Amino acid sequence: MYESEEQLPLLKEIVALAKTVLAKSNSSASVAPMLSFVEKVVDQHGAMAEPAHQNETFQNMIKNLILVSYAAILSSSKAEGNDNSQLIAATMFKTLSACARRCPLLLLTLARDDKEPGEVIHSCLEAYPRTLKAHESDALLSTVRFLHLLISALKSISPESLDDRQKQTIMPVISYINKSAQGDILISLVTLSCCGILPLDTVADVVSLIQQILEVSQWQDVEASISAAFCTNQFLLGDEVKAVAVASFKRCTESQCPTSTFDNMITDMWHMHQTDDTGAIAGGEAVLEFVKKFSKD
Repeated sequence: MYESEEQLPLLKEIVALAKTVLAKSNSSASVAPMLSFVEKVVDQHGAMAEPAHQNETFQNMIKNLILVSYAAILSSSKAEGNDNSQLIAATMFKTLSACARRCPLLLLTLARDDKEPGEVIHSCLEAYPRTLKAHESDALLSTVRFLHLLISALKSISPESLDDRQKQTIMPVISYINKSAQGDILISLVTLSCCGILPLDTVADVVSLIQQILEVSQWQDVEASISAAFCTNQFLLGDEVKAVAVASFKRCTESQCPTSTFDNMITDMWHMHQTDDTGAIAGGEAVLEFVKKFSKD
């Protein structure tokens, strides 16, 4: 990888070769190994693609490499007859996580020449609720960790630090991310975790993401989503548990619910949904214990 100006021609040649391979890939199986290479390039050199460095060589290199990857996934998913957006999200999240860490401003504007800025982010977040339902823990965790990194990156972006052109292109994308996170994405996260649907080894990461979304939101922005998540037929614990849980979610938006308490609450709901005696859950002893344990005095 690039460490000095003398190595830049070699890096450009390697990246050009990768782009050629990606452009000729006709299946998701052939694209996936190349995405690992793309991730490493972005992780090592992505910071140089940010506007602050004013390095057009790296900006163009990283941008084109990501967009060629994106186009390759679109093409392969179309050829295989799969759902395009879901496949894009599932295979791109790990690579885009590197962008969120190293070059968030570039990530927010990524789009093909004939598309609006933020095309890649829009495609991924539209598919996010479906990709959360992945049965494989690794795929699900890649999905969750991407949004965690993306929201963290948004905290570091100050509108005052952007010029007028950047504000015009970036702020609408940020608004879209926030709206998506507070809407369908939050509904999916809460339903899957509180109704015991997720694999247990992913619950902690999902709870952390839920709390992160709540902490940067006003209650009025997420109240409808929280209510919708608990109104599903998959929630079996009854109105008392729902009332206690919703109150805790609200306290999270007010930074009044400790992380450990919130984590324990959702984990307990997950475990209660694992019982075989589903008909007795809502009025059972475990529910009474839960209400006593998590009700705020």
